[in-house]
Order: sequence, then C-alpha cells, then structure tokens
Amino acid sequence: MFCAKCGNQIPDGVSFCPFCGERLIVDAAAQAAAAVNQTAETAAQAVTEAAAPVVEAAAPVVEQAAPVIEQAAPVFEQQAPAPEVPVQQPVYQQPVYQQPVQQPVYQQPVYQQPVYQQPVYQQPLYQQYPDVPQKKKSKAPLIIIIVILVLLLACGGVVAFATFSSNKEDLPEFLTVFDLKKDSSSLPLSEKEQKTFTKLVKNMDQAIIDSDGDAYAECIPAYAQNFVWGVYGETSADGFVKYLYGDKDNGISKLGDDIKVTEEIVTAKKISKTEDLTEAFEEVFKKSVEFDTAYLVTNNSCFKGDEGSQKYVDYYLFFLEEDEEDWSIILIGEDNLEKFGLKK
Repeated sequence: MFCAKCGNQIPDGVSFCPFCGERLIVDAAAQAAAAVNQTAETAAQAVTEAAAPVVEAAAPVVEQAAPVIEQAAPVFEQQAPAPEVPVQQPVYQQPVYQQPVQQPVYQQPVYQQPVYQQPVYQQPLYQQYPDVPQKKKSKAPLIIIIVILVLLLACGGVVAFATFSSNKEDLPEFLTVFDLKKDSSSLPLSEKEQKTFTKLVKNMDQAIIDSDGDAYAECIPAYAQNFVWGVYGETSADGFVKYLYGDKDNGISKLGDDIKVTEEIVTAKKISKTEDLTEAFEEVFKKSVEFDTAYLVTNNSCFKGDEGSQKYVDYYLFFLEEDEEDWSIILIGEDNLEKFGLKK
C-alpha cells in the first residue's frame, strides 16, 4: 500500500501515513479507487512520456482546439468537487511511568555497651563472743630457752678449746678459715707451708701490679701455664697479667697509682684423696703426679691504691710432690673446681 500524498509504501490497515501524517482511505472501494488512480497516474505518466513527440507534433492541432476547450470549461466548473475527508490527528498515548525499584537501605546495627554490674560487697557479720578470761602465761618456755643458750655457750667453749689443743689435721672443715695475720696457727697448713704459700702468692700479685708476665709464669709449673692463662680466657702470660691489671671492670689499674697488697686472707682445706687428684692431673695436664701433700686454698688478696681498694678471690692448688722439696702452686679458678673433683 502506498501513501496517496507522499508516495511512500506503508503497511496495510493503518489510518495515517507514518511519514507525512496524511489520512488514509481504509475501505476496500476506496483502496481500489486509490489503486486505480495510482495505476492511472502511472499509465498517464507513461502515456505522457510516450506521447510527448506526438504532443509536440499535435501542438498546432491543440492550438486550433483551444477555443473548443474554453467553451467546455464552464461545464467542468459546474461539477461538484469531491468532498474532503477530515484529517484525523494521531492520538498521542502517554507512556506509563514505572516506579523505579527502591534499593533497600542497610541499617547499621547499633552496638549496645553491656552494663557492668558492680558487685556489692557485704560486710561480713561478726559474731561477738563473750569475753573469756585469759590464762596466765607459763614461764617454762623462757626457762627452757635460757638453758639451751647456756648449753650452746658451753659447747662453743669446748669447741674453741679443742681448736687450740688438738692436732690441726683432725679439726673439722668449718674451723679452717682464718686470717693469716690473726689465726694462722689454726690452719691445716704448717708454719713453713704458710710462709711458702704466702711468698708465692705475693710474688704472683706483684707480677700483676707490674704487668710482668714472665715473673708470674716463674711461680707456676710449666705444664700448667697454658691452663692458667685460659682461666681468664687468655693465651699468654703477658695477656693474662694485663687482663688482671688493666681490665676496666675488674682490673686493679682502676685503683690508681702506688698499688700494694695490704691483706691476704686464706681458706685452706687439705685434700685427703690424692688418688682422685692424680687422675685429674693426668686428664687435664697430661701429667702423672704423685702427691705427698695437697691443699685447696682460697686466697683473698686486698689491693689498695691512691684511689681506693678492692679484694680479689681466687682458688689455688697448693701441693708437694713425692720426692720433691719445693712446693708448687696452680691457679685453677672457681669454675674448674669440679674438673679436679673439688668443692668449695
């Protein structure tokens, strides 16, 4: 189907042309008439084009027929014009508005602080008891304590008497700690042994004051020297004495100038089982030694300088080998006591 006004092809059954808005004839007769008119127009156009040469040839004839056409014009004007069909405006249909989907609003949960209930302390109820008459305290415990003190004093007198009257080697161990200047007679060491030990220790202390490693080494058996240097983590005699003299925390150099040894306090304990000590020497020094007499000596040397004084404690093995006249001394340190099977 074609629009009669604009000539565009339109779908069948519509009332208005979607291109120009022209009202269309929808009944069959009208459609047929429209089709005939269209066909006629097409045919007329074709005839016109085909007859153009004829028209040109017949132009003189037309000019001759002009008076006839003018006479026939009133007849055509008297014919009623075709009724005009009112044009129906297209009805605009309002689009239906759809409510947009509303996004659900997330409700943040509200945290409620728990209410702490403070426990209520109830004062305990104390039951009042009737006064009970107190008994008089007995004086028997005081009397017993006095008797015990008297007995202890008496026992102390007996022990003190035994200290100065019995053989020194038979004394119990707790009576062997004395100051050489005050109670040297009560040590298990003999007077000659005390002098020998004191001389050796003073020579060693002086070597430290002078930072003289060779002088210190002369006081110790050659086979034990490397062990002695290692007591304080050193590898030579010079390093050993310099450590004892110059260490900023423990060295005696912090005492200032004119350093001297002012006191020697000795604890001596005789080693009864020399067989165990012999095995220890073989293990530590790789040296077989048969002991005539041996002591574990704890020496507390007090060094004093112009800026203060300090006491230093060390542990020594002081011993005499069989068939020998000279005593030997070896510094072993506190950490090596168990290595020689010894205790403080």
